[in-house]
Amino acid sequence: MNKMLLFFTSRHYRLFSALLLLALSLENIQAESHALSVFLKTPELSCANVGVLVKEIKNNKIIADYQSNKVLLPGSNLKLITTATALNLLGPDFKFQTPLQYDGNIDRDGILHGNIYIVGTGDPTIGSEKFDDINFIDQWVNAVKNIGIKAIEGRIVADVSAFDREVIPPNWVWEDMGNYYAAGDYGLSLDDNMCRLTFRTGSVGSTPVIVSVAPEFHPIIFHNYLKASSVNADDSYLHGAPFSYQRTITGTIPANRASFVVKGDLPNPPLALATYFTWELTRKGIAVKGTPTDTLPDLLSSRHTFYVHYSPDLNTIIDKTNIESNNLFAEHIFKRLALIDYPVATREEATHMVKQFWSNHQFDTTSLFMEDGCGLSPFDGVTPSFLVHLLIYMRTENPYGNQLLNSLPVAGVNGTLRNFLANTPLEGKVRAKSGSIMRVLCYSGYLQHNNKDYVFSIMTNNFCGSSLNVRKAIEKFLLSIH
Repeated sequence: MNKMLLFFTSRHYRLFSALLLLALSLENIQAESHALSVFLKTPELSCANVGVLVKEIKNNKIIADYQSNKVLLPGSNLKLITTATALNLLGPDFKFQTPLQYDGNIDRDGILHGNIYIVGTGDPTIGSEKFDDINFIDQWVNAVKNIGIKAIEGRIVADVSAFDREVIPPNWVWEDMGNYYAAGDYGLSLDDNMCRLTFRTGSVGSTPVIVSVAPEFHPIIFHNYLKASSVNADDSYLHGAPFSYQRTITGTIPANRASFVVKGDLPNPPLALATYFTWELTRKGIAVKGTPTDTLPDLLSSRHTFYVHYSPDLNTIIDKTNIESNNLFAEHIFKRLALIDYPVATREEATHMVKQFWSNHQFDTTSLFMEDGCGLSPFDGVTPSFLVHLLIYMRTENPYGNQLLNSLPVAGVNGTLRNFLANTPLEGKVRAKSGSIMRVLCYSGYLQHNNKDYVFSIMTNNFCGSSLNVRKAIEKFLLSIH
C-alpha cells in the first residue's frame, strides 16, 4: 500500500510539475503577446510600418515576432552590418595606411626636383578630434626633413586615385548634404572632414554674424540666411555639393550669444590636406614652389615611400563608429572593403563585398539594400530578421562577437543610448545600435535580463507624431521582456 501510494505520489508530482511549467510558459507567452499588442497600439504607430523580432539567444526561442521579414529603413542600424563585415574581412587589428611619397630626385643642396604625394587609402581619422590626432602634421614635416629635403620645386599632391569620385551616394537628400554628419568619403580626410563657423548672434530675428571660419586655409563662400531664435538649440543647416566652395546656411541658432559654433562639411578634404601640408612645410622653413593639388600629373614617374601614417586600429575606430554613430567613419570603413578585391573603391563594389560575405555564411541577402554604409540614405533597407540573425551569429559563432558587442553603446550610460532606458531596471543591461532619420526610429542589439540573454530588432518607419513617444513605447516594450 505504501509502495502504491509512493508510486502515485511520485507520478502525480512529476505531472503536476510539468503542468506548472507549461502554465508558467503559457503565462509568459500571453504576457509577451500582450506587451507586443500594446506596443503596436501606440497611437504614433497607427500609420507606421513596423517590424519586431525578439529572440532568446540560448535556445533561439522567439519571444516576439511581428512582420520580421518586412524590409524597412534601418537608419544607423545599418552600421551593424558595415562594422560586423569589416571586423571579419579586415580584422580588428587592421590599420589604414597613408604613405607619403616623392618622385624626382633630391640634389646635394636638399632641393627636391619633384613632388610629394599624400596617398589616400580611406583613413577617416587624419587630424580627427575623436582620436586627438591634431599634431600629425608635425610628424609629416619631420619626415620630410629626415630625408634631407630643404626645398621642393614641385608641389604637394593629394593622390586619391584609390577611391572613385562619387564621394557621397547620389540618393542622399539635399537637406543633409553640406552638413557635418553627411561629409563624404574622399579617400583622404582632414579634421573629420569638418569646417567650423563661429557666429555672434543678436536679438531674435536678426541675422547672426560670422566671426571666424576654420580651417582658414580652405576658403568657402557662405550665403548666410540664418536667423537668431529664442529657442536654445542649434537648428541650422548648411547646404552644398561636394567640390563646390559655395555653402548656403539656413535655419536658426540661439539669440544673444557672443560665440556659437556651427559645423559643416569640407568641400574638398584631399585638397585641404595638401594645402595644410604645404602651409606647414613653408612655415617650418621648407619652401614649396608649386601650389597644392588633388590632380595627378599627366606623366607618372616612379615614387619613393619615405613615411607611412597609420590610423588607430579598426576595433578602436568601430567603437567610435557605433557608440557615437559616426557616419564619416562608417562610410570610409564601408568603401575600404572594396579595396580588398578591387583596384578602385566604389560604392557598388563595397556593397558587393558585404553581400558576398553574408551570403557565404548562409544569410539571405535578397532583403538587404545598401546604398551607403552608415544608413543615411532613404533607399537603404533590411529586415528585423536579418539584423537578429546577424547579431546571434556574431554572438554565438563568430570570433569577433565580443568586439562588436563592446562597440555598442550601453543603455542609460553612453553614446546614442545615453538617455535610452535611463533610470529603469534595464539601465546598463542593453547594448544596441539606434537608428534615427526623418520618421524612422530603430533599435537593434542585445538585452540581458533575469539571467537570460536576448537579441532584438525593433524598426519603426513613417510614424506620425513625436519620435520621443515612439521611443518611450519601445522602452516600455523592452521592459516587458522576461
